[in-house]
Amino acid sequence: MSSTTSPTTPNPGTEIPYTIPLPDGTPKGHTTHTESTTTIFLPKAGAFLNPVQHYNRDMSVAVIRAWNEMRKEELESKFRKKLAKNGGLSKKQAKRNKLAGVTEELGPAGVDAEVQMKEEQPVAGPSTERKFQAPSINILEALAATGLRSIRYAKEIPNVKYVLANDLSPSACEAMRRNVAFNGVGEDSLPPRKPWQPTVREEGTAIPAENGEAEEVKVEEKTEEASAVEEKKEITEDGLEVKDKVGRRPGCKGRVKINEGDACAFMYSHRSPVGPSSRVDVVDLDPYGTAAPFIDAAIGSISDGGLLAITCTDLAVLAGQQYPEKCYSNYGGVNVHAEYTHEAALRLVLHSLASCAARYGRYITPLLSFSIDFYVRLFVRINTGPEQVKRVSSNTGVVYTCHFCETSVIQPFGRIVERETAKGVVRESFKTHAGPTAKNGSSCEECGGTMHLGGPLWLGPIQDPEFAKRVMKDISSQEKEYKTFPRMLGMLSLAAQELPDPFFFTANRVAKCLHMSSMPLNKILSALLNAGYKISRSHAQAGAVKTDAPRSFIFDIMREEAKTTPIRIDKISEGSPARKLISKPMTHTIDFTPHPDASLERTGKETFYQVNPLPNWGPAPRAKSIQVAVPLPEKRKVEEVEVGQSDSKRSKVEEVGNGYENDVILPQTQEDVIAGKDEEEMMNL
Repeated sequence: MSSTTSPTTPNPGTEIPYTIPLPDGTPKGHTTHTESTTTIFLPKAGAFLNPVQHYNRDMSVAVIRAWNEMRKEELESKFRKKLAKNGGLSKKQAKRNKLAGVTEELGPAGVDAEVQMKEEQPVAGPSTERKFQAPSINILEALAATGLRSIRYAKEIPNVKYVLANDLSPSACEAMRRNVAFNGVGEDSLPPRKPWQPTVREEGTAIPAENGEAEEVKVEEKTEEASAVEEKKEITEDGLEVKDKVGRRPGCKGRVKINEGDACAFMYSHRSPVGPSSRVDVVDLDPYGTAAPFIDAAIGSISDGGLLAITCTDLAVLAGQQYPEKCYSNYGGVNVHAEYTHEAALRLVLHSLASCAARYGRYITPLLSFSIDFYVRLFVRINTGPEQVKRVSSNTGVVYTCHFCETSVIQPFGRIVERETAKGVVRESFKTHAGPTAKNGSSCEECGGTMHLGGPLWLGPIQDPEFAKRVMKDISSQEKEYKTFPRMLGMLSLAAQELPDPFFFTANRVAKCLHMSSMPLNKILSALLNAGYKISRSHAQAGAVKTDAPRSFIFDIMREEAKTTPIRIDKISEGSPARKLISKPMTHTIDFTPHPDASLERTGKETFYQVNPLPNWGPAPRAKSIQVAVPLPEKRKVEEVEVGQSDSKRSKVEEVGNGYENDVILPQTQEDVIAGKDEEEMMNL
């Protein structure tokens, strides 16, 4: 298996594995890029691909695979419940039996009633338990560019029927068609249909024979040992799964459909619950810059229980110290100026998704939310439920952040009040939340510094620990399939242990507020655990600690440490908020006894926080326009019409073109146009 991430120039004499040779051969002036079993051709211009996003694509494949398995389990559970309700029969069979029972109670009414009873009897043979078969899924990638992600989805995610790959750029769509054909996942590469054969069913069921009578077919059930042996055959000696000639993983039969057009219009055309324009199961948004223009269309095109995978690379807006007006216009909230600004960026995007979904009576469930390198990546489930939509206000609010000590005061918009009735039924009512007083809203309770307003943003959990563990289990059994496995495992490990409480702190930043040296992290964690508080790491920053302890307790840890390591008060200016922090009396008892669970170090080969592996590591430049020569007719005459009344002359211009005389500039991809507008607005500030 080749997993190179650097583009290489194809050699006409060598055959690339898991590909189908193109009829026109290798295109000139193109380089190849390989990830997993997918190899694509990259043009010099006109289509965008960032090799740095290899980790993003690996994680997306793993998450969608895990979500698909979870979806199957949920659908099968519903199927079993319905089956048990009908006595192990289908709805149609249960209705027939019910009608037969009613007729039997009324008694036979002559020969006609007896004949009707015989006709309603099921086919001969004992009834057996029906098998569950999960429906296939469709994935929509709105901004596909070269099609690498869509091709990988078709090859590596089981149960996929179609991957709908869309892009606005004609040159990008041309590159996609070439790459899809090269990897053998297009619609025209479907295998020939097999001739029809009678269906063999379970033991005790009947199938029609040639003479019209029913005959019983016995099928031997596979033992657990036989199933295990068959499963082992799907894994090769080097730990890789057995793949077909185009590199598909077991159970993967997806095909890629290409659409050239506007991303929002394409997603809006998939809003119907049923029919050819029905909703899709997964939507992937990975634009260059912000995904804000595509959120509304994406949420409306996802079926209930479906998955939205969204990327935003405009961290200068989401997590920067400037452009609060741009952040508000894109995401409906103002960025937060603190060390936890990257977590706040995730919560701003989640707030935008939740508020958009609530307009249509839908709600979100965050599964995984990551702040990675120069972008944020979120995986969110979309469902419909008026009752759950009412809870959005209690999971949304603003945050007041001190500019000096970074103490945060969270202000939700709503609260849920539970009351038990006389009959023991718990009733929920939704109320508004009491706001802070003017004094507390303008000055910090800890140091007296000025409080800055941030948000609105999402205040609920941003990770689903159980889902993170599910993805970890899946990728651990398929380690060789993911080149970025160590980093995937590290990020998922952090997500699985991350507390739902908003925001975190670092020992260095807290020590800086009090003009102290940073304390050992294990000492701080022991003090928190000995007091009964919970702790965890945060994936957003190295050395970050999340806890449910109040900020005052963290400062009390530093005050306790200052008893043995005195602070030079004379070096601190009179008006500094640090003086108030140091002189404030302690309100908690601090115990520095080493705690056995105080270590948050990694235990295996996972990578928690990756160091930039290459120089100039970051977002690649957006795709540039390319010039395509358009042939003109051999001869044509153009007459210039009078422009003004004063000019009465007419001239004839004869143009003779023997080749390519005019260059037509193709438009850039849709996200590039939007990103360009955003960049112009920022430059004009």
